[in-house]
Amino acid sequence: MLFYSKEFLFHFLPWVFLGFYFLHRWGKKEFLVGWLIAASLFFYGDYRLEHLWLLLGLLGINYLFAFPVAEGRIRWLWSAIALDLGVLAWFKYSIVLREWPLLSHWAAEALPLGISFYTFQMIAYQVDLYKRRAQPASPAEFAFFILFFPQLIAGPIVHYATIFPQLRSLGERKCCETLELGILFFVLGMAKKVLLADTFARFADEAFTHAVGGIPSFWEAWQGLLSYSLQIYFDFCAYSEMAIGLGLLFGLRLPINFYSPYKAVDFRDFWRRWHITLSAFLRDYLYIPLGGNRRGSNRTLFNVVLVMTLAGAWHGAGWTFVFWGAAHGALIAFNHWMAQRGWALFGWLKPMKILGTFLAVTLLWVLFRSPSLYAAGNYYRGLFTFDGSFPVMTGDLSRWMVHWQEAVWLWIVMGLLIVWTLPNLKDALGYHLHERKLMRPGLWHGLGAGVLLWMALKTLGSGAESTFIYFAF
Repeated sequence: MLFYSKEFLFHFLPWVFLGFYFLHRWGKKEFLVGWLIAASLFFYGDYRLEHLWLLLGLLGINYLFAFPVAEGRIRWLWSAIALDLGVLAWFKYSIVLREWPLLSHWAAEALPLGISFYTFQMIAYQVDLYKRRAQPASPAEFAFFILFFPQLIAGPIVHYATIFPQLRSLGERKCCETLELGILFFVLGMAKKVLLADTFARFADEAFTHAVGGIPSFWEAWQGLLSYSLQIYFDFCAYSEMAIGLGLLFGLRLPINFYSPYKAVDFRDFWRRWHITLSAFLRDYLYIPLGGNRRGSNRTLFNVVLVMTLAGAWHGAGWTFVFWGAAHGALIAFNHWMAQRGWALFGWLKPMKILGTFLAVTLLWVLFRSPSLYAAGNYYRGLFTFDGSFPVMTGDLSRWMVHWQEAVWLWIVMGLLIVWTLPNLKDALGYHLHERKLMRPGLWHGLGAGVLLWMALKTLGSGAESTFIYFAF
């Protein structure tokens, strides 16, 4: 079930919320946790039942390993990490095994949804236990921590310190205290996915498909690349906001995972805003253990490039992802190198910094989106081979107004204006992870959300549903 599918919106979510609401009246945290665990198991099993058994197996083994890890027995910690990373690597890189006849029968048929996220969450929990930043949880608490369906498939990667204090007071808080804000987050995220991300996907797919067997024209290449840059922006933004909204429906606050990354002034700033919980995981559980910035400038630059290269490999089994991650690492290292010397590109011209970072990030999306290095090479050739032509609008004005959905450059300009001029939803709605009281939306918020919901549902009924991009990881 996708978050915006009819099955989820009109069958799964209403029943889950109604059950939660009536159980909350009993005031028993155990019933609420059990109900949400059962709903999460159904949600995940609806995709592919056999992958549910894998998830439950890893859940059980990690729970058992947690007790000796909490006692400071490092061999058990390394065993848990090796198990989680080994399972993740086997499923993620089975595509490589398929190319070897003798090993092809060992390859996995499909990548289990969410495995890249829930394995990292299990690893973080084990490390936090070992370092006394967490305490052993009960079976129900640990199951909820991993399985809670809003964050199970594509993050955010939640930590013990974030979710457990909320979980242990779940039955004590008012049931619908954050209901309106949750609905608003969810509807706005859904509108971004259905109305914006999926529209840009149509424009991007055509250009990148062309690059597999040929070289796209200059304007086609830039049109497709800018469309993909906006597609992945609104797609991941939408998922992050829908996950927060779903958490708020049940009185739980999930961490911000997306904070206007195209307003970043350099690549370090970009990764503080893009996939925030993944960046934090890589920093806390890989970069810092490697030495971070404590072993001299050269080692710092090496650590940055290594961590980002591994982050690229985490995204997929292909050289395109490795080079994408390495390029991001090199540019972050360059930012570090410039900062160490007190230098800055464009000086005080913040708009130039934002534009330069956006163009560099967008150019690297070619590697992320292309199925092979050959296709990426074709695409780059199209981007930098100007054929002298200019995009024109054919037909009279009335025809163009009727077919405005095909005006790709108009969509791109509109998307960039949204990205650069509108505030992030976190700021606009005053969402904070630790603040005691959150904003309650007013009448105008409700009317605006109602219009967007109607538009999104109308659009959903006229075309095929597409998954979130990060579902593939």
